Amino acid sequence: MIKTKSKIPTPFNPEDFRKEGHILVDRLSDYLHDALSGKEMAVLPWSDPDRLVDFFSFDSAGGEEESLDAFIKRIIDNSIHIYHPHYIGHQVTSPLPATVLVQFCTTLLNNGAAIYEMGPVNMAMERNVIKRFESLIGYSTGCDGIFTHGGTAGNLTAMLAARQVKTDYNIWEDGVKGINRPGYMISEQAHYSIGRNVKIMGLGEESIVKVPVDSHFRMRTDLLEEIKTAAENKGIRIISVVASSCSTATGSYDDLEAIADFCAKYDLWMHVDGAHGMGVLFSEKYKDRIKGIERADSVVIDFHKMLLVPALNTLVMFRNGERSFETFAQKASYLFQKSQKNVWYNSATRTIECTKSALGIIAYAAMKYYGNGYYRHYIDSRYDLAVTFALMVKSDSKLRLAAEPESNIICFRFASEGYNDLALNQINSEIRSRIIKEGSFYIVQAELSGKIWLRLTIINPVTSEDDLKTLLIRISELGAEIGKNV
Repeated sequence: MIKTKSKIPTPFNPEDFRKEGHILVDRLSDYLHDALSGKEMAVLPWSDPDRLVDFFSFDSAGGEEESLDAFIKRIIDNSIHIYHPHYIGHQVTSPLPATVLVQFCTTLLNNGAAIYEMGPVNMAMERNVIKRFESLIGYSTGCDGIFTHGGTAGNLTAMLAARQVKTDYNIWEDGVKGINRPGYMISEQAHYSIGRNVKIMGLGEESIVKVPVDSHFRMRTDLLEEIKTAAENKGIRIISVVASSCSTATGSYDDLEAIADFCAKYDLWMHVDGAHGMGVLFSEKYKDRIKGIERADSVVIDFHKMLLVPALNTLVMFRNGERSFETFAQKASYLFQKSQKNVWYNSATRTIECTKSALGIIAYAAMKYYGNGYYRHYIDSRYDLAVTFALMVKSDSKLRLAAEPESNIICFRFASEGYNDLALNQINSEIRSRIIKEGSFYIVQAELSGKIWLRLTIINPVTSEDDLKTLLIRISELGAEIGKNV
């Protein structure tokens, strides 16, 4: 074996791997215990970006002489702590430890999943996960699905299929024509990737046809007819409506049944961005949020959000499985034999990705070992806690809710009397900045109708009501302090 001068002298020595692996698991297990137990630590160890670049220069900590364990400790110490109960910010989950171990295995095996022979186990497991979701969604036989790295790629995959199916010429081969350009109707609260994907497809700003939202930030389905007519008068041919289940900023669920009726009336493609909120498929209590989902032509579900697996891991489901093969039409003779047209086990024919990690194995492991029971309890508990938190906010005269929570995402703000909206925007932004820099919690903010709101995603399995009470106390303290200088 080739040797180096570093602390890892023989890169492919199995015994070195065994030794370092045991040290690593011990290190990560201790960290996991400390984080999950809420041990006092800065949830985000705030550091200036340029300082952190210097801290991790190649010459830092002795360069190649730094042990692997010391190197990993530095990574942990300077990272945001997703497992800590005070992490209630972005929609990034605390992965189930068992899925992390499975991914440890798949990372070492490094089986790609573009074609069956490069990732046979993954493709087999993907197939079984897809069959399970066929039942959960309520699709009939004939549906199909594919895994992608993230919801943005998943949404693009489905939206490209809609474009190919619903355009009255072969847009993949002929390109976009100047007249009657295809357009997508989307909520004003749709995830930014939806509008970005329309532009990636070369359709331009006018093909993003936005639908206003109601007071609960749901798409106003009563305006669909009017907005479709207005778009068509401008030369935009509506081919699809994209629903949010739920929206990223507020956690609101669009009315899928009303959208399905509209799409059926005009033969439009109904796509549902369920990246975050589709976990309610496992909940009897909250499943009514997605009533009508079985009528959607395509659905995106992120396993790396409410299904608790490492990022990125997204499933795209198609009600008519044959439609999934229409997304891309290019030929790659070195990969696909003529006899293999439209076979489920060659994933590169249906996604923008060629080399793809073993996402199906990770999702399968989560379903196999945690299944319906754990997911049901987890989702119900997080959604229930959001309702409890909303009651806590409403009981405090200094706080305001943006809307009643429909998921585990809640927007609220410090709104003590005596301040105008401009001042309250400044106060709330400063509250958020101080909280994350002091490391007591990690929260984010959202702008809704020109107002700045504090935003929580109660995604961590161990975040409790007491944690949220502590947060509100700190927000009130900071609001009063900051308000004196505004």
